[in-house]
Amino acid sequence: MSVTSANSVSTSINSGERPAKSDRLLSLQALRAAAALLVVWVHAIDAAEQFPAFPHQSDFFHLENFGACGVDIFFVISGFIVSLVAARAATQAHVGGWIAAKRFLKRRITRIFPLYWLLTCAIVLEGELGRFKVDWPSVAWLPTLFLLPSRHYPADFPIHVLGWSLMFEIYFYVVLGVFLVWTPRFILRNTSIFFCCMAALGAIIGIHRPMLVIWMNPLVLEFVFGCMIGMLFARQKNPTQGPANISNSGRWFLVLGAVLLASTIFTGYRNASESPTIMAGDDCWLRVAIWGIPAALIVGGALFWNPAMRSLPARWMVFLGDASYSIYLCTLPARSVVEHFWRYFGKLGPDMGVFLCTVFCTCVGIFCYLLAERPLMRAFHNWEKPIPFSVPSGASN
Repeated sequence: MSVTSANSVSTSINSGERPAKSDRLLSLQALRAAAALLVVWVHAIDAAEQFPAFPHQSDFFHLENFGACGVDIFFVISGFIVSLVAARAATQAHVGGWIAAKRFLKRRITRIFPLYWLLTCAIVLEGELGRFKVDWPSVAWLPTLFLLPSRHYPADFPIHVLGWSLMFEIYFYVVLGVFLVWTPRFILRNTSIFFCCMAALGAIIGIHRPMLVIWMNPLVLEFVFGCMIGMLFARQKNPTQGPANISNSGRWFLVLGAVLLASTIFTGYRNASESPTIMAGDDCWLRVAIWGIPAALIVGGALFWNPAMRSLPARWMVFLGDASYSIYLCTLPARSVVEHFWRYFGKLGPDMGVFLCTVFCTCVGIFCYLLAERPLMRAFHNWEKPIPFSVPSGASN
């Protein structure tokens, strides 16, 4: 998901706290919306498959689990946004390394955990109401509550299963915080080198062990891709108005990444789409190669292409990108409601049921964003952002 850096994109990187508003960063928000919808869609298909009538899309080559690639797009975007925020914090001469790291981690923690705990409580409540069976004695409470690496192999999942991706996010934030104290001048370079070395060491000694399945998992390289894009972005003299040749190259990189990503629908991806497989340390390099690299091309392409985001549909995509963390976390509790009332959702057929489930889960996420996430951000970060429901007259995409 970050799945968690949604609202920092449109507020000011230059201060180390809030990034400067630019269409280029808003285009990343549209990508976050697409990534969130992909995740919701794959879970909607899973919901439909709980019932006898399988949706036709499940039988179309390898389309069934393709939506899981939304997490890889999230990771690359998170690598870009959060690493730049940390790098800008490191340049504040009047703030020491420890203080900068403390502020950085405090903002990351208050960004992730309050909403995550709230939605975890919703899942616990659904379990108590009998919507699904929970084996409470076997629940790994520390990984559930604090998103810590499991002491078991294969790694334990949190009660909120989508929290598996947040475990990688927390790991990324902690490493950034360490280098913010240790080598603030070279934070992006050293963070990237550290993760590359950990992934390489894991390839040598094996990651099929407790802790190492997170710490040395090659999936962390997707954050490195975001860091590398961030370093290129930071070196531009005017990051909000790149030269025409960079814009044209960005457009083609985005197209190439989208084609490579979509091609896996036909070529397949073994079990790389399954989170239990990743948490067991299997098919991780495959996932980075076939989904992580295309995701980096898409993110970098959108960033350097810099498409305008002024039309009403574009602004709605930006809004969904702002709400993407809530949409992502609400997917599982909303999906369990759909499964409980599938006789209504699937009345027009399983494929229409998948569509309605996707719409329902997205709407639940939007309401959660408006009623919970935004108030939480105001409380913790004194954060306010307008909702782009209207477009200035004469604006065009």
